Amino acid sequence: MNVYIKSILAFNVEGEKRHVDLTEGLNVITGESKSGKSALLEIIDYCLGSSKSTIPKGEVTKFGHLFALILKFQKYHLVVARKRFDNDGKKQMYLYRTSQNIIPKELSMDLFTEENILSLEQAKIELGREFGIAVTNSTENIDAAKNEPRPSVRNMTSYMFQHQNLVASKFALFYRFEDSQKREQTIKQFPVFAGWVDQQYYNYRLELDELLKQQKRNEKLQQSYYKSTETIKRNLLNTFKRYYMLVGKSLDDNLSLNKLLNLRRSLPDFTRESYLSEEMEHRYGELKKQREELKQQRYDIEMGISNLELSHGYGQNYSSNLKSLKAILNHSLHHNDSYNCPLCGQGVKVLSQKIISLNDSKQWLVKELASVKGQGNEFYLQIHNLNMEKDKLNDEIRRIGYEISKIEAITDRWKKSKKLDNEVVYARAEIDIECKRIEEQLVNLRKNDNESDIRINELNKLIEGYNLYSYYSQAATFIKTNITRVIEKLDFEEEFRPADMNFLLDTFDLYHYDKESKSRVYLSEMGSGANWLACHVSLFLSLLHFFAIQEKSAMPSILFLDQPSQVYFPEKIFINAKEKSNDVLKVEQIYKTIIEEIDLIEETIHFKPQVIITDHVGELDIEDYNFEDYLRKNWRGSNKFI
Repeated sequence: MNVYIKSILAFNVEGEKRHVDLTEGLNVITGESKSGKSALLEIIDYCLGSSKSTIPKGEVTKFGHLFALILKFQKYHLVVARKRFDNDGKKQMYLYRTSQNIIPKELSMDLFTEENILSLEQAKIELGREFGIAVTNSTENIDAAKNEPRPSVRNMTSYMFQHQNLVASKFALFYRFEDSQKREQTIKQFPVFAGWVDQQYYNYRLELDELLKQQKRNEKLQQSYYKSTETIKRNLLNTFKRYYMLVGKSLDDNLSLNKLLNLRRSLPDFTRESYLSEEMEHRYGELKKQREELKQQRYDIEMGISNLELSHGYGQNYSSNLKSLKAILNHSLHHNDSYNCPLCGQGVKVLSQKIISLNDSKQWLVKELASVKGQGNEFYLQIHNLNMEKDKLNDEIRRIGYEISKIEAITDRWKKSKKLDNEVVYARAEIDIECKRIEEQLVNLRKNDNESDIRINELNKLIEGYNLYSYYSQAATFIKTNITRVIEKLDFEEEFRPADMNFLLDTFDLYHYDKESKSRVYLSEMGSGANWLACHVSLFLSLLHFFAIQEKSAMPSILFLDQPSQVYFPEKIFINAKEKSNDVLKVEQIYKTIIEEIDLIEETIHFKPQVIITDHVGELDIEDYNFEDYLRKNWRGSNKFI
């Protein structure tokens, strides 16, 4: 996005102001230690909605009552400001938008009125909108314990800031990635910041997730339904049998569920002969006989369970007695295989034989105990299986009992009314109700499946239309190529040349691929601060380049590098090339590479991204470029930010 920081400002309580004016392209602020250079990055971070203030305590915080940024967009200016953290800055921010030009040196505290105050959270939302964040909810999982956090400018800062302790680190690449939640969110929101997706994309993903989970629930319901088909058929068959019994007909027990459902449309009619039928008595007698047989089976199982429990008790007692015998034997046994008289030294044959016999008995005890130990589990397993069989028999006995009670109720009503045809009508109605209920369940299952399948296909096509896989592939290729190209210009060890740098967009890890060993060399495995610095600079220039050329990117084209020359630590460089150290030349090459990359980006997008560098270097003689053109402040001696 074409936006840059036009000025960084600090006001004291009386309205006195300090400001650092910047432009697009490269901006260098140089100076001695404790001159306020690093405070600039923290002020920017604070004004972009940080939940805490990391502005260094000292002269800056003593002076600073209110901190502000002027952001220059293509057609307007946006002023964002916060009071000191302990003075309302914890909860509030100022946002002021105007199409008129704002001159930093003319800006006063009068601008920051109640009219322009927002809560911190609302201000971050508004700031995200200004940058073009088109997503308000990135939740993709319907079962998430809570919604994913809203994509925010706070996660954008990981791409924008390279602090002094980060710019040449071997253990970390991104700002505040030690917070695993921030890391996960930033990686996940990469397509949002690149402008590849909008809110509708996440709406589609959320709806798809809900439908897929509903489909799985339906599948489980269908499986459960089809598993219980036999029970459903049996209950329906009993309903039919009651009707057939009343009209004096018999019914085949082997009819399928579908045949039963079709049979309801061609039921035999009630006739005069139905009164003379003995089908009811026959059905009643059969059911009672079945129930008695099942009760006998249940009794046999109960006796089996009882005998097993009793046998298990005997086994436990036997095992306990064996353990007691073993303890006695262990205490009594002689440790030698024979016994000699203590007086004459001659062997005592009788005692020696007893020792051998006792040893044999001990061996038998050990084997017997080992066999008894395994028997307990077998007992429990058999008892468990028998109890399961008993439960099934109880269910069947209850079912038959229900059928018997139905026939008895029909008989009682018939005796009172003397009209069997009323019972027939009622039985036919029961069949209709039962069949309709089953048919509706089957239709709903099929209907839900068909409708969800159609919508799932539609959603998959809509999601595929965003071409995320293609975007990710192109992004990975671009970033890889760009990092490799840039790092070849920097101080990168010969051991890793030619560089083959790769950035993983699913984990945000950076590595060099070693073709000889066919292995990955990650940043933490590389030696030398120069290598680490080269990796950081090349990666973040490549990300700056990548986001800048994305047509709908929400990422501000801003990169802040805090003291990149710290690996080499030059403060003053002599113009005479013969007097330059090798380290000085390497620092100059870093700056030249940054300027060249900015110019290269401008050729594509027709505006310069902003790179802000705070550094110790005071003078540089960069080939083909005038360092003074990029120097915004030089804080040395008594000249400081504050």
